[in-house]
Amino acid sequence: VLPPRLRSLTKPRFLAGEQKLTGAERGTAIHLALQYLDFSEQGGEAGIRAQLETMCAQRKLTDEQAEAVDVRALMRFLQSPLAARIRASERVEREYRFSLLTDAGLYDPAAAGEEMLLQGVADCVFETADGLTVVDFKTDRVTAEEALRRAEVYRTQLNAYAGALAKILQKPVTERVLYFFACDREISL
Repeated sequence: VLPPRLRSLTKPRFLAGEQKLTGAERGTAIHLALQYLDFSEQGGEAGIRAQLETMCAQRKLTDEQAEAVDVRALMRFLQSPLAARIRASERVEREYRFSLLTDAGLYDPAAAGEEMLLQGVADCVFETADGLTVVDFKTDRVTAEEALRRAEVYRTQLNAYAGALAKILQKPVTERVLYFFACDREISL
């Protein structure tokens, strides 16, 4: 066995054609689709499929990723009140990358006074009359009943993102939302 620094890098399994995408890779595929998807799509599932084909032609998605995207779930999302609110906003940021030095004491009281670098990618941030709404899209396989419990797992992350985005964008974050595609459930935290 070669030492780690001498091992050759291998293609991800799905690019090598060895097997279908893993759950995490499917999640990445839907996030990529959401990054480029026209939320005003009026062509139904066929329109979404056409957009996915365009994303493949533009090399934003691989064919395997496009095939892994649940078009019906995207359609249900586009018909949701949350998507309508996003469409109505004059300012929408998708896959918004950020870095911010912040007080580590916010996350560990023993580290109060120390600085830490908080980095993240907000799936969607949109502006309303009251402030900003931060949305985190989730591809976890959960039922509607399980979604509320699962949402608690993400509360700390979403709160951290909200705090960072409020500082960076200099607007209050008035809502934090998780959207679970598996059960078409929107949960405000």
